[in-house]
Amino acid sequence: MLGSSHLAIDMGAESGKALLGLFDGKTLTVKEIHRFPTGLLTLNGHKHWNIYWFYEEIVTAILKARKEFGTAPETLGIDTWGVDYAIMDPSGRFAGLPYSYRDDRTHNAVEEFSEIITRQHLYDLTGGQILPINTLFQLFAEKKYRPELFTPGSSLLFMPDIFNYLLTGIKATEFTFATTSQLFNPNRNDWEPELFNALGIRSEIMQPVIRPGSVLGKLTKSLAGELSLPDTCVVVPATHDTASAIAAIPADGENWAYISTGTWMLIGVESPSPVINPKGFSHNITNEGGLEGFRILKNMMGFWILNGLRKSWGENEYPYERLMAMASEAGSTDAFIDPDDPMFFNPPDMEQAVIQYLGKSGQSISPARNTLVRCVLVSLALKIKKILDQVSETVNQPIHKVYITGGGVHNTLFCQLVANATGLTVITGYAEGTAMGNIIGQMIAAGKLSNLEEGRSLLKRHCVFKIYSPE
Repeated sequence: MLGSSHLAIDMGAESGKALLGLFDGKTLTVKEIHRFPTGLLTLNGHKHWNIYWFYEEIVTAILKARKEFGTAPETLGIDTWGVDYAIMDPSGRFAGLPYSYRDDRTHNAVEEFSEIITRQHLYDLTGGQILPINTLFQLFAEKKYRPELFTPGSSLLFMPDIFNYLLTGIKATEFTFATTSQLFNPNRNDWEPELFNALGIRSEIMQPVIRPGSVLGKLTKSLAGELSLPDTCVVVPATHDTASAIAAIPADGENWAYISTGTWMLIGVESPSPVINPKGFSHNITNEGGLEGFRILKNMMGFWILNGLRKSWGENEYPYERLMAMASEAGSTDAFIDPDDPMFFNPPDMEQAVIQYLGKSGQSISPARNTLVRCVLVSLALKIKKILDQVSETVNQPIHKVYITGGGVHNTLFCQLVANATGLTVITGYAEGTAMGNIIGQMIAAGKLSNLEEGRSLLKRHCVFKIYSPE
């Protein structure tokens, strides 16, 4: 087997990074090439993503990879957070910058759409967790406030689709991302026409859905010439970042669950097929695609709350390492928040939001900063325990151990608190799990690996595990 190089562009809501995977037929070596901020751009009171800035950073990453290693990457794959999109007009131009899911234009969208299609029926069609951030409700608000966008010939491109189109000129949506939208019927394996009828939007606005681990195409001739990269091929890994992160979990055996940590936390299990049942609807459990099969999971607010505290106190003065030291010094706490309370979605001051929540719920707590951090971490662990129980009940199988991936693997206090709250053994894997899973998806597309099992076996040989037992 010949050696190969694979460039993973992993874009999060706060930062993006590019990692290059070098495979010699036996060993996978991964090196970070480039890192850049993403973050929200506020225009006229609305929150957007500056896709043109992101595109320039992607091109910079490609050039850095070639310069550092003397050769162009064989493949390139992009993953991003879910649900967000842009509308392209019939001439091929984007009709403005994409809105962020944190924009408040979807306020009351769930309630208003539920008057057209009930929540129960919506769940039966999509198996999706009903959240106001979902593409369905964003489109409902978009049609309400900007109906002129939906002219014949317009196209909807999700975040990874946007960059793939700019690189290749090809419009397509990858399966795992499609399943985040609440517009996709996993049993029909296609966009759900009933939902587009309810929205008053033509389903032709959507793109064909392709499988993860597929070849999309070469760079456009003009771009390939400009960058001197005639042979680099754009492929689609699992383009939803969580799907790539879960693909990189080098798990053993059965009855294990995962926690993908970041701004959001996603807690769930793998399944060969969708699980859509009354328990899932009751618990608001979602069915999302994986590199293979499905992920049965639930979203909850994650380290977004800690990041908000850092912004309230000064990000440079309060790096995450300091927050963890503060929480460790604080000792135990008997005050808790619900991380998913709307108060924490996008408050002007996260410290005040936490204090106000505690006051409204009749809890007393020292306003000391170390105590507030400890309160948030313990609350996250307890909410994870609740969600794991709900997922286990939905899929009707026990959970024996939990794998954590993402930035949370460095947060040893958090990992121990999760073990304590759940009573389960917690095992940490790759901090850069999303990029690793992205590379595995690319290697499958390039024929270097045959399937996910082979990819996980490769990663297992390089992963340094840390185990936390309940205390």
